[in-house]
Amino acid sequence: MEIVTLTSKGQVTIPAKICRSKGLKKGMRVALVEIGARVELVALPEDPIQALIGLGKKLPSINEIEAEADVE
Repeated sequence: MEIVTLTSKGQVTIPAKICRSKGLKKGMRVALVEIGARVELVALPEDPIQALIGLGKKLPSINEIEAEADVE
C-alpha cells in the first residue's frame, strides 16, 4: 500500500513504483470508479475497440448456457 497526499486542486501523484508495475505512462487516460466508500483508479486502454477483440472467446457458448440452465 502506498499513501499519497491530495493537493488543493484535487490531484494526487501515483508513485513511480506503481506506475511501472501497472504499465501506467504519461498521458494515459484513467477512470475513477466509486465502489461504496472506496475509489479505484482503473487504467483505460489506449484503443478501446482493440481492447474488445477476443473478449467473446472468454464467454460461454449458448449451448453451455442452456446446459447450465437445465441443471438448475
